[in-house]
Amino acid sequence: MATTRKMMGAAVASAMIAAVVPAQADVAIGVLIPSSGKGASYGQQQQNAINMFLEKYADLGGKAGKMKLVIYDTRGENTDAINLTRKLIDSDQVVAIVGPQFSAEAEVAFPLAVRGETPMVTPMAAKAGIAAANRPWAFRFALTTENVYRPLIEIWLKKQQSPPIKKVVIFMDAKDAVSSFDGKTIFPKLLKEHGIEILDTISFQTGDIDYSAQITRAKALNPGGVVVSALYNEAGHAVAEIRKQGMKQPIVAGVGINDPRFIQIGGAATEGVLTGSDFFAANPEPKVAAWVSDYEKRYNQKPSNASAEMYDTLYLMRECIKGTGVDGTNVRADRIKLRDCWSSMKGSEAPLMGATSIDNNGDGTRIPAVLEVKGGNFVVAQ
Repeated sequence: MATTRKMMGAAVASAMIAAVVPAQADVAIGVLIPSSGKGASYGQQQQNAINMFLEKYADLGGKAGKMKLVIYDTRGENTDAINLTRKLIDSDQVVAIVGPQFSAEAEVAFPLAVRGETPMVTPMAAKAGIAAANRPWAFRFALTTENVYRPLIEIWLKKQQSPPIKKVVIFMDAKDAVSSFDGKTIFPKLLKEHGIEILDTISFQTGDIDYSAQITRAKALNPGGVVVSALYNEAGHAVAEIRKQGMKQPIVAGVGINDPRFIQIGGAATEGVLTGSDFFAANPEPKVAAWVSDYEKRYNQKPSNASAEMYDTLYLMRECIKGTGVDGTNVRADRIKLRDCWSSMKGSEAPLMGATSIDNNGDGTRIPAVLEVKGGNFVVAQ
């Protein structure tokens, strides 16, 4: 009987202690990726990066429990991005959102984040001005395309000095927001700074299969160089047709080709194409090389720029959670803390892309790399 009373007393004491010490709350972060539809390769690579991140960094320590990701597939569609952003803010009560990924999606989702006073960070949308128009709640981890393309164009022109490039044709995807904006605005601006004449801007659309008419039109103009502003799928097909029709001019391409699928689709035709990027899988820096090796062992493919951008964005979000005391118990207060952390970010070390700051426009700033397709891989342009 005495033993029974002792056991009951111990159980009561344990219950009292449990009541005094509250359970740690998880911190919910929304994530929007294109797991299907256009750009599904980006979303699939990002999901791989998410899996690797959670395996290593899910636990937050301190007062918080785990970093809980609420992940939805936008299919790369604006309507889905709008509906899912509302769901994350209103129903799921997340303290921040990572995504969406495409610039067109971000343009329609960012205003909802402002209205809902929820910090929203796109890892890869690169169209200039989209974060600046939605301050102080919208942020971009990726560099703007202008910051990527300025050194890209300089190196491209230096590499092609015999004969020098004086005239170009621009191919662009008129349906994709960043590709269209870059093709009509950013590339022309930077090329004109170097005195390059644009003979024509020739359009195609996301999902097109036949590019022969556009390439024939460009071939007749006999440009000194070719600019391709499109996502990996369309760019890969366009470059293949360019070489198929015998055009040997040097090619420079936008950030949309930063995916292994570009090389797989375009094959040998992609050799020598230059682009700019935050990240490249052949980076010899030990911590990057180790991450790439782990990724390749797990998924039997090389990681893309999109996967690395997702990984680093989640890492910096975690650093903000830990550094500001976000614990998931007061959503409104936590949203403000995370907004202020991203707004004041200066030189924060991301695992794969290094020191990252956020400028007054909400844009990430870093030093980009200029890459060239060589031997079936993206390597640093020499």
